[in-house]
Amino acid sequence: MKKRKIWSWVWKIAGTVIIIVIISCNLTISTVDQPVAAPGGSVVPITLHCTISSNNPQTSALVVGILVPKIWNASGNTTVTFTADQTTGAQPMSLIPPNTPSPYGNGLSWQDDMLATIGHAGNLIPEYEWVAFQSNQQYTIAANTTETVTVTIQIKVSTNNVLFNMAYVLAESSDGLHSTAYTNPSTSYYGTFFPPTPLRINGTGTLLDFVNPQLSVVVPGSSLDNDIITIPFNANAAANGLSSANQIYLCATGYMHGDSIKVCEQTGRTKLISTGQGQWQTNIWPRGFFNLSPTQKLDSMEYYFTDATGATRVGYGGKSTPFSFTFSCQ
Repeated sequence: MKKRKIWSWVWKIAGTVIIIVIISCNLTISTVDQPVAAPGGSVVPITLHCTISSNNPQTSALVVGILVPKIWNASGNTTVTFTADQTTGAQPMSLIPPNTPSPYGNGLSWQDDMLATIGHAGNLIPEYEWVAFQSNQQYTIAANTTETVTVTIQIKVSTNNVLFNMAYVLAESSDGLHSTAYTNPSTSYYGTFFPPTPLRINGTGTLLDFVNPQLSVVVPGSSLDNDIITIPFNANAAANGLSSANQIYLCATGYMHGDSIKVCEQTGRTKLISTGQGQWQTNIWPRGFFNLSPTQKLDSMEYYFTDATGATRVGYGGKSTPFSFTFSCQ
C-alpha cells in the first residue's frame, strides 16, 4: 500500500514535469535602445531587442506594453511595429482598446493587468498608465525554436518637462500575463525590461519629476482651472519647517492675464488632511477656491504651505520659494 502511494506521487510529479516541458514558452526582452533625454514635443525612438522560444508549436499575436506618463496621451501618439525571423519588413501593431480583457487576468483589461502584475517601475506620482499594442495578425512559433524579434516604438511626447522611469513588457495573446497550466503562474509567459536610467524630457514648465520624492506635485499634472485637482504635501521628502507640524494649510495665488487673486488663511477652506506617515493633501476646484467670475480664467498658480500660525512657510525644495503650476490640457 505504501509503495502504491509512492508511485502515485511519482507519476503526479512526472506528469507535472511533462506538462511544463510541453507548454514551456519564454519571452525575453534582452536589451532596449532608449535615449537618455529628448526635447519636449519630439518623437522619441525606442527599440526592444527580444527573443521568443517554445517547446510546443504556438500560434498567437504579439503583445507589447509600455509604461508612460498619462500627460503624453501615448495611446493616440504612439506607433509600434516589429520585425521577426519569419517576417518580411516592418509589421504593424494596433492599440489594444482599454476594455479588452487580458487572458486569465480575472476580468482585468490588458492595461490594468499590466499595472497589477508588473507595477509602475518605482514612479512616485500616480499619473502613469500602461498602453498595450497587439500585432495585426497571429504568427506561429515552431516547436523547439527561438524567434528573434525587434520592436520599434515611436512616441510623440508632450511639451512638459518630465523625468520618468520607463518600462516595457512582451507577451502573447493566448496566455496573456498568466497561465492556468502551472499551479503557480510563471513569468515565462511574459518578459519585462526596466531601463536603469530615467527618460528626461526637456520641455517647458516646472519639472514633473516621477523619480525623486517631491514635497508637492499637483495631480493631475495636466489640468484646467475647472478641474478638481489634488495638492499634496509630503513632509518627509526633504528637510523643511513643517516636518513635525500637526496642522498644515495651503497658501495660493492664482494668476490671470494681468491680474491675480491670493488666498492665504488658516481656515477649514485651506486646511490639508493628513493621510498618515507625513503625507497631507487637499482637493480643490480652482475656480471656486479663487472665487472666479465667469469671465476670469486662470493661467497659472503659485502656492506654498504654512502651519497654524502662518509664520512658517514651506515651498519648493523646503525653502520659501513657491511651487508653481501651469493650467493646461494635453
